Amino acid sequence: MPDAFDGESTETHSTDIESLEMAFRYATTALPPEKKSGLAYTLQMWSRPFTLAHRIPVFKRVWLYVAGMACYAFLVDWIADKMITTHMFKEFGSVSSMGIILGLLLVFRTNSAYERWWEGRKLWGQLVNDSRNICLKIRALDTIRNSEKVRFGELIISFSYALKHHLRDTVPSRPLPGVGPLSDSEVRNIPLHVAGKIYDLLLQWRRDGHVDTIMALQLDGHALQLMNIQGSCERIKNSPIAISYRAFMRQGIALNLLAMPWYLSQEFSIWWLMPLVMISTYFLVGIELIAEDIEDPFGYDGDDLPLDNICAGIKDTISQILKVRDDRKFTRSIEMPRFDLLKADAPVNPRSSGSMKAMEPAKGPDSQ
Repeated sequence: MPDAFDGESTETHSTDIESLEMAFRYATTALPPEKKSGLAYTLQMWSRPFTLAHRIPVFKRVWLYVAGMACYAFLVDWIADKMITTHMFKEFGSVSSMGIILGLLLVFRTNSAYERWWEGRKLWGQLVNDSRNICLKIRALDTIRNSEKVRFGELIISFSYALKHHLRDTVPSRPLPGVGPLSDSEVRNIPLHVAGKIYDLLLQWRRDGHVDTIMALQLDGHALQLMNIQGSCERIKNSPIAISYRAFMRQGIALNLLAMPWYLSQEFSIWWLMPLVMISTYFLVGIELIAEDIEDPFGYDGDDLPLDNICAGIKDTISQILKVRDDRKFTRSIEMPRFDLLKADAPVNPRSSGSMKAMEPAKGPDSQ
Protein backbone atom coordinates (compact mmCIF):
# COMPACT_ATOMS: atom_id res chain seq x y z
CA MET A 1 0.00 0.00 0.00
CA PRO A 2 1.53 3.34 -1.03
CA ASP A 3 2.35 5.85 1.59
CA ALA A 4 -0.22 8.62 1.73
CA PHE A 5 2.52 11.17 2.34
CA ASP A 6 4.88 10.31 -0.48
CA GLY A 7 6.79 12.93 -2.42
CA GLU A 8 4.25 13.35 -5.24
CA SER A 9 1.33 13.97 -2.90
CA THR A 10 3.36 16.41 -0.85
CA GLU A 11 4.37 18.35 -3.94
CA THR A 12 0.77 18.54 -5.18
CA HIS A 13 -0.48 19.66 -1.77
CA SER A 14 2.23 22.32 -1.59
CA THR A 15 1.30 23.57 -5.04
CA ASP A 16 -2.36 23.88 -4.03
CA ILE A 17 -1.43 25.91 -0.96
CA GLU A 18 0.71 28.25 -3.03
CA SER A 19 -2.15 28.72 -5.50
CA LEU A 20 -4.52 29.61 -2.68
CA GLU A 21 -2.02 32.03 -1.21
CA MET A 22 -1.57 33.74 -4.57
CA ALA A 23 -5.34 33.90 -5.06
CA PHE A 24 -5.89 35.56 -1.70
CA ARG A 25 -2.94 37.88 -2.21
CA TYR A 26 -4.30 39.27 -5.47
CA ALA A 27 -7.99 39.05 -4.65
CA THR A 28 -9.97 42.16 -5.59
CA THR A 29 -12.54 41.74 -2.83
CA ALA A 30 -11.97 44.40 -0.18
CA LEU A 31 -11.61 43.26 3.38
CA PRO A 32 -14.05 44.66 5.94
CA PRO A 33 -12.75 47.88 7.46
CA GLU A 34 -11.11 47.56 10.82
CA LYS A 35 -13.35 48.73 13.63
CA LYS A 36 -12.05 51.97 15.05
CA SER A 37 -11.41 52.35 18.74
CA GLY A 38 -9.35 54.37 21.15
CA LEU A 39 -9.75 57.60 23.09
CA ALA A 40 -9.50 59.87 20.05
CA TYR A 41 -12.27 58.02 18.22
CA THR A 42 -14.48 57.98 21.31
CA LEU A 43 -14.09 61.72 21.83
CA GLN A 44 -14.80 62.38 18.16
CA MET A 45 -17.90 60.17 18.22
CA TRP A 46 -19.39 61.97 21.22
CA SER A 47 -18.37 65.47 20.11
CA ARG A 48 -19.90 65.24 16.62
CA PRO A 49 -23.51 65.72 17.84
CA PHE A 50 -22.39 69.06 19.30
CA THR A 51 -19.97 70.27 16.61
CA LEU A 52 -22.40 69.33 13.84
CA ALA A 53 -25.57 70.39 15.66
CA HIS A 54 -26.40 72.84 12.87
CA ARG A 55 -26.78 69.91 10.47
CA ILE A 56 -29.39 68.14 12.57
CA PRO A 57 -32.74 68.55 10.74
CA VAL A 58 -34.74 69.70 13.75
CA PHE A 59 -32.04 72.19 14.85
CA LYS A 60 -32.99 74.50 11.97
CA ARG A 61 -36.25 75.23 13.77
CA VAL A 62 -35.59 74.63 17.44
CA TRP A 63 -32.86 77.28 17.77
CA LEU A 64 -35.48 80.01 17.24
CA TYR A 65 -37.40 78.76 20.27
CA VAL A 66 -34.19 78.56 22.32
CA ALA A 67 -33.23 82.14 21.40
CA GLY A 68 -36.70 83.41 22.22
CA MET A 69 -36.74 81.68 25.61
CA ALA A 70 -33.29 83.10 26.43
CA CYS A 71 -34.62 86.64 25.89
CA TYR A 72 -37.72 85.80 27.89
CA ALA A 73 -35.65 84.41 30.79
CA PHE A 74 -33.51 87.56 30.83
CA LEU A 75 -36.65 89.72 30.95
CA VAL A 76 -38.17 87.63 33.75
CA ASP A 77 -35.00 87.84 35.82
CA TRP A 78 -34.95 91.64 35.43
CA ILE A 79 -38.62 91.95 36.41
CA ALA A 80 -38.27 89.62 39.38
CA ASP A 81 -35.20 91.47 40.61
CA LYS A 82 -36.61 94.97 40.22
CA MET A 83 -40.32 94.67 40.88
CA ILE A 84 -41.01 91.54 42.92
CA THR A 85 -39.79 91.59 46.46
CA THR A 86 -41.40 88.41 47.72
CA HIS A 87 -40.24 84.97 46.70
CA MET A 88 -43.33 83.98 44.75
CA PHE A 89 -41.98 80.74 43.19
CA LYS A 90 -39.40 79.80 45.76
CA GLU A 91 -40.63 76.28 46.40
CA PHE A 92 -39.28 74.37 43.42
CA GLY A 93 -40.64 71.03 44.66
CA SER A 94 -44.22 72.23 44.47
CA VAL A 95 -44.07 72.51 40.69
CA SER A 96 -41.66 69.66 39.90
CA SER A 97 -44.57 67.21 39.59
CA MET A 98 -45.76 69.11 36.51
CA GLY A 99 -42.45 68.35 34.79
CA ILE A 100 -42.73 64.65 35.63
CA ILE A 101 -46.20 64.42 34.13
CA LEU A 102 -45.07 66.33 31.07
CA GLY A 103 -42.09 63.98 30.68
CA LEU A 104 -44.35 60.92 30.72
CA LEU A 105 -46.60 62.47 28.09
CA LEU A 106 -43.58 63.28 25.89
CA VAL A 107 -42.36 59.68 26.13
CA PHE A 108 -45.74 58.43 24.94
CA ARG A 109 -45.79 61.04 22.19
CA THR A 110 -42.32 60.14 20.93
CA ASN A 111 -42.90 56.38 21.07
CA SER A 112 -46.17 56.68 19.16
CA ALA A 113 -44.57 58.82 16.46
CA TYR A 114 -41.52 56.55 16.11
CA GLU A 115 -43.74 53.47 15.85
CA ARG A 116 -45.47 55.04 12.86
CA TRP A 117 -42.09 55.92 11.29
CA TRP A 118 -40.74 52.40 11.72
CA GLU A 119 -43.91 50.79 10.38
CA GLY A 120 -43.64 52.95 7.27
CA ARG A 121 -40.03 51.86 6.81
CA LYS A 122 -40.98 48.19 7.06
CA LEU A 123 -43.72 48.66 4.46
CA TRP A 124 -41.32 50.24 1.98
CA GLY A 125 -38.81 47.48 2.69
CA GLN A 126 -41.53 44.98 1.84
CA LEU A 127 -42.18 46.87 -1.39
CA VAL A 128 -38.50 46.51 -2.31
CA ASN A 129 -38.58 42.77 -1.65
CA ASP A 130 -41.82 42.09 -3.53
CA SER A 131 -40.65 44.18 -6.49
CA ARG A 132 -37.46 42.15 -6.76
CA ASN A 133 -39.15 38.80 -6.30
CA ILE A 134 -41.85 39.30 -8.89
CA CYS A 135 -39.37 40.60 -11.46
CA LEU A 136 -36.99 37.69 -10.87
CA LYS A 137 -39.84 35.25 -11.55
CA ILE A 138 -40.86 37.17 -14.67
CA ARG A 139 -37.29 37.06 -15.97
CA ALA A 140 -37.22 33.26 -15.59
CA LEU A 141 -40.21 32.83 -17.94
CA ASP A 142 -38.91 32.03 -21.43
CA THR A 143 -42.38 32.24 -22.97
CA ILE A 144 -42.61 36.03 -22.50
CA ARG A 145 -40.95 38.39 -24.94
CA ASN A 146 -38.21 40.66 -23.66
CA SER A 147 -40.13 43.78 -24.69
CA GLU A 148 -43.05 42.75 -22.49
CA LYS A 149 -40.68 42.00 -19.60
CA VAL A 150 -39.21 45.49 -19.95
CA ARG A 151 -42.72 46.98 -19.95
CA PHE A 152 -43.55 45.03 -16.79
CA GLY A 153 -40.36 46.29 -15.13
CA GLU A 154 -41.28 49.87 -16.01
CA LEU A 155 -44.70 49.38 -14.40
CA ILE A 156 -43.14 48.03 -11.18
CA ILE A 157 -40.73 50.96 -11.00
CA SER A 158 -43.51 53.42 -11.81
CA PHE A 159 -45.63 51.99 -9.00
CA SER A 160 -42.97 52.88 -6.42
CA TYR A 161 -42.69 56.44 -7.76
CA ALA A 162 -46.48 56.72 -8.00
CA LEU A 163 -46.83 55.61 -4.38
CA LYS A 164 -44.25 58.18 -3.32
CA HIS A 165 -46.18 60.96 -5.10
CA HIS A 166 -49.46 59.69 -3.65
CA LEU A 167 -48.20 59.71 -0.07
CA ARG A 168 -46.66 63.17 -0.48
CA ASP A 169 -49.80 64.64 -2.06
CA THR A 170 -47.88 65.45 -5.24
CA VAL A 171 -48.44 64.71 -8.91
CA PRO A 172 -45.81 63.63 -11.46
CA SER A 173 -44.32 66.36 -13.61
CA ARG A 174 -44.30 64.04 -16.65
CA PRO A 175 -46.01 60.76 -17.63
CA LEU A 176 -44.65 57.73 -15.79
CA PRO A 177 -42.84 55.21 -18.04
CA GLY A 178 -45.15 52.39 -19.05
CA VAL A 179 -48.21 54.26 -17.78
CA GLY A 180 -48.73 57.18 -20.15
CA PRO A 181 -50.88 60.29 -19.65
CA LEU A 182 -53.41 60.20 -16.82
CA SER A 183 -56.92 61.59 -16.65
CA ASP A 184 -58.15 63.72 -13.74
CA SER A 185 -59.82 60.73 -12.08
CA GLU A 186 -56.70 58.58 -12.44
CA VAL A 187 -54.44 61.29 -10.98
CA ARG A 188 -56.35 61.09 -7.70
CA ASN A 189 -54.90 57.61 -7.07
CA ILE A 190 -51.99 56.96 -9.41
CA PRO A 191 -50.72 53.79 -7.64
CA LEU A 192 -54.13 52.20 -8.06
CA HIS A 193 -54.05 52.92 -11.78
CA VAL A 194 -50.53 51.50 -12.15
CA ALA A 195 -51.42 48.38 -10.15
CA GLY A 196 -54.42 47.89 -12.45
CA LYS A 197 -52.12 47.90 -15.47
CA ILE A 198 -49.87 45.34 -13.75
CA TYR A 199 -52.85 43.06 -13.14
CA ASP A 200 -54.06 43.51 -16.75
CA LEU A 201 -50.65 42.49 -18.08
CA LEU A 202 -50.48 39.41 -15.82
CA LEU A 203 -54.00 38.41 -16.86
CA GLN A 204 -53.11 38.82 -20.54
CA TRP A 205 -50.11 36.53 -20.13
CA ARG A 206 -52.35 33.99 -18.39
CA ARG A 207 -54.85 34.05 -21.24
CA ASP A 208 -52.13 33.71 -23.88
CA GLY A 209 -50.68 30.67 -22.12
CA HIS A 210 -47.38 32.32 -21.22
CA VAL A 211 -47.95 31.71 -17.49
CA ASP A 212 -49.26 28.46 -16.01
CA THR A 213 -51.62 28.22 -13.06
CA ILE A 214 -48.95 27.68 -10.39
CA MET A 215 -46.78 30.56 -11.57
CA ALA A 216 -49.87 32.78 -11.91
CA LEU A 217 -50.70 32.18 -8.24
CA GLN A 218 -47.16 33.06 -7.21
CA LEU A 219 -47.14 36.27 -9.27
CA ASP A 220 -50.59 37.22 -7.98
CA GLY A 221 -49.33 36.95 -4.41
CA HIS A 222 -46.59 39.51 -5.06
CA ALA A 223 -48.93 41.80 -7.01
CA LEU A 224 -51.46 41.61 -4.19
CA GLN A 225 -48.87 42.98 -1.76
CA LEU A 226 -48.63 46.19 -3.78
CA MET A 227 -52.15 47.20 -2.82
CA ASN A 228 -51.68 45.96 0.74
CA ILE A 229 -48.60 48.15 1.13
CA GLN A 230 -50.40 51.17 -0.30
CA GLY A 231 -53.36 50.65 2.04
CA SER A 232 -51.12 50.38 5.08
CA CYS A 233 -49.18 53.51 4.12
CA GLU A 234 -52.44 55.40 3.60
CA ARG A 235 -53.57 54.30 7.06
CA ILE A 236 -50.43 55.82 8.59
CA LYS A 237 -50.73 59.02 6.58
CA ASN A 238 -54.48 59.59 6.98
CA SER A 239 -54.69 58.70 10.68
CA PRO A 240 -52.38 61.11 12.53
CA ILE A 241 -52.27 61.39 16.28
CA ALA A 242 -55.40 63.16 17.47
CA ILE A 243 -55.31 66.94 17.10
CA SER A 244 -56.63 67.42 20.64
CA TYR A 245 -53.78 65.35 22.06
CA ARG A 246 -51.15 67.23 20.08
CA ALA A 247 -52.67 70.58 21.06
CA PHE A 248 -52.76 69.54 24.71
CA MET A 249 -49.10 68.52 24.57
CA ARG A 250 -48.05 71.86 23.10
CA GLN A 251 -50.08 73.74 25.68
CA GLY A 252 -48.33 71.81 28.45
CA ILE A 253 -44.87 72.47 27.00
CA ALA A 254 -45.60 76.16 26.48
CA LEU A 255 -46.99 76.70 29.98
CA ASN A 256 -44.12 74.77 31.57
CA LEU A 257 -41.49 76.82 29.70
CA LEU A 258 -43.25 80.11 30.44
CA ALA A 259 -43.40 79.34 34.17
CA MET A 260 -39.88 77.93 34.45
CA PRO A 261 -37.92 81.24 34.55
CA TRP A 262 -40.17 82.62 37.31
CA TYR A 263 -39.38 79.94 39.88
CA LEU A 264 -35.79 79.35 38.74
CA SER A 265 -35.00 83.06 39.06
CA GLN A 266 -35.56 82.75 42.81
CA GLU A 267 -32.95 80.00 43.11
CA PHE A 268 -30.27 80.86 40.51
CA SER A 269 -28.55 83.93 39.14
CA ILE A 270 -28.96 85.01 35.54
CA TRP A 271 -25.76 83.17 34.55
CA TRP A 272 -27.27 79.87 35.65
CA LEU A 273 -30.86 80.71 34.80
CA MET A 274 -30.38 81.25 31.07
CA PRO A 275 -28.42 78.00 30.39
CA LEU A 276 -31.00 75.97 32.33
CA VAL A 277 -33.91 77.52 30.46
CA MET A 278 -32.21 77.18 27.08
CA ILE A 279 -31.33 73.50 27.65
CA SER A 280 -34.86 72.71 28.82
CA THR A 281 -36.33 74.51 25.82
CA TYR A 282 -33.98 72.72 23.43
CA PHE A 283 -35.03 69.25 24.58
CA LEU A 284 -38.74 69.84 25.25
CA VAL A 285 -39.42 71.70 22.02
CA GLY A 286 -36.98 69.53 20.05
CA ILE A 287 -38.68 66.29 21.07
CA GLU A 288 -42.08 67.69 20.09
CA LEU A 289 -40.78 68.87 16.71
CA ILE A 290 -39.15 65.50 16.03
CA ALA A 291 -42.37 63.69 16.90
CA GLU A 292 -44.29 66.04 14.61
CA ASP A 293 -41.92 65.27 11.73
CA ILE A 294 -41.79 61.49 12.02
CA GLU A 295 -45.47 60.87 12.74
CA ASP A 296 -45.98 61.43 8.99
CA PRO A 297 -42.84 59.67 7.70
CA PHE A 298 -43.50 60.21 3.99
CA GLY A 299 -42.60 63.91 3.70
CA TYR A 300 -39.49 65.87 2.72
CA ASP A 301 -37.99 66.60 6.14
CA GLY A 302 -34.56 65.28 7.04
CA ASP A 303 -36.03 62.90 9.63
CA ASP A 304 -38.61 61.46 7.21
CA LEU A 305 -38.11 58.24 5.27
CA PRO A 306 -35.71 58.55 2.31
CA LEU A 307 -38.37 57.66 -0.25
CA ASP A 308 -36.33 59.13 -3.10
CA ASN A 309 -33.40 56.84 -2.31
CA ILE A 310 -35.67 53.82 -1.90
CA CYS A 311 -37.36 54.48 -5.25
CA ALA A 312 -33.97 54.95 -6.89
CA GLY A 313 -32.83 51.65 -5.40
CA ILE A 314 -35.91 49.88 -6.79
CA LYS A 315 -35.26 51.46 -10.18
CA ASP A 316 -31.61 50.33 -10.25
CA THR A 317 -32.43 46.79 -9.15
CA ILE A 318 -35.33 46.26 -11.55
CA SER A 319 -33.30 47.78 -14.39
CA GLN A 320 -30.62 45.17 -13.71
CA ILE A 321 -33.10 42.29 -13.54
CA LEU A 322 -35.33 43.09 -16.54
CA LYS A 323 -32.94 45.26 -18.59
CA VAL A 324 -34.96 48.45 -18.25
CA ARG A 325 -33.11 51.41 -19.72
CA ASP A 326 -31.25 53.35 -17.04
CA ASP A 327 -31.87 56.68 -18.78
CA ARG A 328 -35.62 56.58 -18.18
CA LYS A 329 -36.72 59.49 -16.03
CA PHE A 330 -39.31 58.85 -13.35
CA THR A 331 -40.60 62.37 -12.75
CA ARG A 332 -40.23 65.00 -10.08
CA SER A 333 -42.92 66.20 -7.70
CA ILE A 334 -45.38 69.07 -7.91
CA GLU A 335 -46.61 69.91 -4.44
CA MET A 336 -50.30 69.68 -3.59
CA PRO A 337 -52.08 71.58 -0.78
CA ARG A 338 -52.27 69.97 2.65
CA PHE A 339 -54.45 70.73 5.65
CA ASP A 340 -53.71 70.42 9.33
CA LEU A 341 -55.12 72.72 12.00
CA LEU A 342 -51.89 72.71 14.01
CA LYS A 343 -49.51 73.46 11.13
CA ALA A 344 -48.83 77.03 10.11
CA ASP A 345 -48.62 76.24 6.39
CA ALA A 346 -52.15 74.81 6.25
CA PRO A 347 -54.52 76.43 3.74
CA VAL A 348 -57.31 78.55 5.14
CA ASN A 349 -60.05 76.69 3.29
CA PRO A 350 -60.06 72.99 4.25
CA ARG A 351 -61.90 72.11 1.04
CA SER A 352 -58.81 73.06 -0.93
CA SER A 353 -57.05 69.94 0.38
CA GLY A 354 -59.01 67.88 -2.12
CA SER A 355 -58.11 70.02 -5.07
CA MET A 356 -56.04 68.36 -7.78
CA LYS A 357 -54.72 71.58 -9.27
CA ALA A 358 -50.93 71.49 -9.50
CA MET A 359 -48.97 74.11 -7.63
CA GLU A 360 -45.38 75.27 -7.97
CA PRO A 361 -42.66 72.57 -8.03
CA ALA A 362 -41.69 71.42 -4.58
CA LYS A 363 -38.44 72.63 -3.08
CA GLY A 364 -37.78 69.28 -1.45
CA PRO A 365 -35.22 66.72 -2.55
CA ASP A 366 -37.76 64.93 -4.76
CA SER A 367 -35.97 65.72 -8.01
CA GLN A 368 -36.90 62.65 -9.99
